[in-house]
Amino acid sequence: MTPRTLLIAALIGGLAFSAAADLSPEYREWAAGPVQFLMTKEESAKWKTLRTDDDARAFVALFWARRDPTPGTPRNELQEDFEARVDYANRNFGSGERQRGSLTDRGKTLILYGMPKRIARVAPPSAPEIEEQRSDTFQWTYEGSDEVTQVFGTPRATIRFVDRFGLNDYKVDRGSLDLHAAQERAIARRITQPELTEAPTFATPAAPVATAVEARPIETALKTAALQKAIDDFKTSPKSAKATYATWSELVTAGGTYYVPVLLYVPRASGIAPSDNLTFFGVVQDQNGNNVQAFETPAKLVATKDDYYVDRSLLGLPAGKHRGYFGLAENGNVLSLVASDMDLRGTIDKSAPAVSRVLLSNNIYPLTVAQRPDEPYAFGGLKVVPKGDKLFRSGDDLWYFVELRNPGVVDPAPTDAQPIVGAPIPTPRVQVRIDVEGTDVDGNKKKMTAPPREVEAVEIKGVPGHYGVGSAIPLASFKPGDYTFTMKVIDTVRKSSYIVSDTFRVIP
Repeated sequence: MTPRTLLIAALIGGLAFSAAADLSPEYREWAAGPVQFLMTKEESAKWKTLRTDDDARAFVALFWARRDPTPGTPRNELQEDFEARVDYANRNFGSGERQRGSLTDRGKTLILYGMPKRIARVAPPSAPEIEEQRSDTFQWTYEGSDEVTQVFGTPRATIRFVDRFGLNDYKVDRGSLDLHAAQERAIARRITQPELTEAPTFATPAAPVATAVEARPIETALKTAALQKAIDDFKTSPKSAKATYATWSELVTAGGTYYVPVLLYVPRASGIAPSDNLTFFGVVQDQNGNNVQAFETPAKLVATKDDYYVDRSLLGLPAGKHRGYFGLAENGNVLSLVASDMDLRGTIDKSAPAVSRVLLSNNIYPLTVAQRPDEPYAFGGLKVVPKGDKLFRSGDDLWYFVELRNPGVVDPAPTDAQPIVGAPIPTPRVQVRIDVEGTDVDGNKKKMTAPPREVEAVEIKGVPGHYGVGSAIPLASFKPGDYTFTMKVIDTVRKSSYIVSDTFRVIP
């Protein structure tokens, strides 16, 4: 940055501060945060005229009220969605201490348009000849909805982010898209009550019990005899007409309820399509073949990238070695069945240090509605969809995620740049080491090792003492083949560590 640019920036910064000098830090910083991406020109101008915290408080309340999709209720789903997107961006797109992830170009894009249908990463070639070719690039593709057409003016829009200097600083490459017009349309679409001049007030509701889990009777028999017969036949001849994949884990709520989330992954290639007549059913049996739990429920397939999934959480499963049978039926006809061995603990001490099974995914996204305490594979408003078939393309990123429970924590030390305001918030000190090894289709061995490095452990909202740890590795350098992913999580405060692993396959 040139001296002249520095001087102009200092002058602008000084003017901006003086215009809001009477506001407390909470409100001075509000409009400079990611909310700026949703503000109209008129709102930005109005904000600069405010002089008191009361005026700022009223402005913020009206700002969200004008965008409330359900104005007759005290809950504002759009604000919840915004906060979830900001949280996701901060955890995944940041540049260390230089910039918050929600203020990067990718963070802005996520906040404005949501998660894309597809994300592709183009790694630089090993022997570049042109500077542009050296740049690492992400391509986000939006398509498949009326909203895409209305916002971008085209049914399919691709936004490129380029890291030109290798600093993990991805800048948007505007290309032929009119992103300024798209942003204006995205902002306008969110305003549901443009004529509102004052935020409504609601009676204060009783505080929700975040740890309460809905009591459900435990069934041990399927209601539909044909479904049980299909499972019995499957045990004799384990072949399914359509391939699906079951993933399970063991988790615990903030209130101490042990639960087992089960996800049935449905590849598009299976031929199973969304329908209003689907049933998700399952049986968990003990080593003697006796049912310990059964369920059947109407199912709605949820899209995940190019495939689908359906999931639910099972409560009250006992400890021991079990075998689960999970499938889909349509109008009583079984479409698919899959079996999975389940070695269960039957209980988890919510206060004990531990780590969950590792989840490998290509789809992690913020939820738009509040989650239940036992919501399957939901962690503080973030949905992690395990890729049940464990098939990743060589151009994909492999996302990995674990829940770290009750790590050691320390009080952060203040710095001149970031002084501690109020009581310090204890934080974990966590390192992660990654190893990936396997054999490609040509029989060549490959091993990739990333030495231990400190990572951010993000506290899971609503579950004190539980943290999410995860990131992604690009698979561009991996040839098709079978691999094992191993993750060592090191708690440097408690001087303890955990090792978790899973397998995956890279396909062309």
